[in-house]
Amino acid sequence: MCSDFKYSTKIRFIAIIGLLFAVSTGHSQNTTSPYSVLGIGDVDTKDFGRYFSSGNASLGRRDAGALNFSNPASLTALPFKTMNFDITFRGRTSTYKYPDFDTTLGKNKDFVVKRISFAFKLDKKSAVSFGLKPYSSVNYQYYAYGKIADGDGTYVKTIEGDGGIHQLFGSYAREFGKHFSAGITGGFLFGNFYKNTTYTGTDLSYSITKKEYDFYNGANALLGLQYYSSDTKKWQHRVGATAQVATKLKGILTTEYYEGTSTTALTTTQEDNKGFKLPISYGLGYSATYKKKLALSLDGNYYNWPTQSLSSTSNYTTGPSFRISSGIEYSKYAKSFNGMIEKYYLSMGSTVQNSYINLDNNKIWDYSFSFGGGITVTRGTNIYGGMEFGTRGNRNLGQIRENYTQFVIGLTMKDIWIGPRYTRKYD
Repeated sequence: MCSDFKYSTKIRFIAIIGLLFAVSTGHSQNTTSPYSVLGIGDVDTKDFGRYFSSGNASLGRRDAGALNFSNPASLTALPFKTMNFDITFRGRTSTYKYPDFDTTLGKNKDFVVKRISFAFKLDKKSAVSFGLKPYSSVNYQYYAYGKIADGDGTYVKTIEGDGGIHQLFGSYAREFGKHFSAGITGGFLFGNFYKNTTYTGTDLSYSITKKEYDFYNGANALLGLQYYSSDTKKWQHRVGATAQVATKLKGILTTEYYEGTSTTALTTTQEDNKGFKLPISYGLGYSATYKKKLALSLDGNYYNWPTQSLSSTSNYTTGPSFRISSGIEYSKYAKSFNGMIEKYYLSMGSTVQNSYINLDNNKIWDYSFSFGGGITVTRGTNIYGGMEFGTRGNRNLGQIRENYTQFVIGLTMKDIWIGPRYTRKYD
């Protein structure tokens, strides 16, 4: 048995290394997100894991075969002495309609890694996890035309932006009694925003490029609590609640000007007092499961963003936002030598939310529908996936309307942790 265990662990370790290599080399992104030009970009409020396909209604969910990072208290549902490695990829395509045009712009698409995480249940009552996931993303490109002040000449201004905020996190959870679990997730936020502005035109003897580099860092903490009824009943009821606080993001802005194709900056300036306030957020969720097969879930999240200006020339500000999610899931279980094992699941859900950005005192609304499922390939490997169709923005309010389709593909790998005392026994 010991030799089999060592062989299995070696194969899984090689597979994990291969996946991490794919993460570093398989990233591609060319989606233009027009709203990410403001603030710190598009903030991820959804968890791109198993519960993505059920509308991200997961604050009350507890499943032994899945990692749920919307509520750290759920970590205690993991099997004892089992290591979990989880990686999720997300693909997205988008089309846009501008307020003054009836034509739809061509599709943009991307494919990125959305989360890498490890989790491990230390003993029968406590568990830990750590990993990396995005907090926000920036990716835009647009053009503007201007007139030279001292003549009749014109120029074209090309503006491109890229980057985002990442979150390196660690979680700890512990059960209290038979029906309660509490957890905390601490995160370190860091990232860069890149903005290139190029001035070109037939009336300009050479082009000028302005490069801006924003670096931000900060921290946040997410507290979670779950109540769950007895598993022996036909109906299992679960309630989850979360609260999150964060420091202000501290930033440094470096601006450089270049002439033509020169690689030497004409001038360089640095601003050290940049900052961006993050919200205090709250979440409440309920889930009811019938005979461990049919799960119904409902979540509500409120993000209390403080008011701060996003533009010196327009009435663009930040403000409170919310998200409401609902989902339904059916699971099929089978008996195994060490208990019950989930063979597969099917799910669907819907989400309604608005952005933290106010455009002329109007919110950017987002409506989406999702479906998907997962399957147990081997005793220690699960594959899951989901599709989401959504729309955001209202042309009647002068906003750009985006119609998007996105999908997730995820892999969860598990292996039993055998400490030195147990290894010696098998040897």
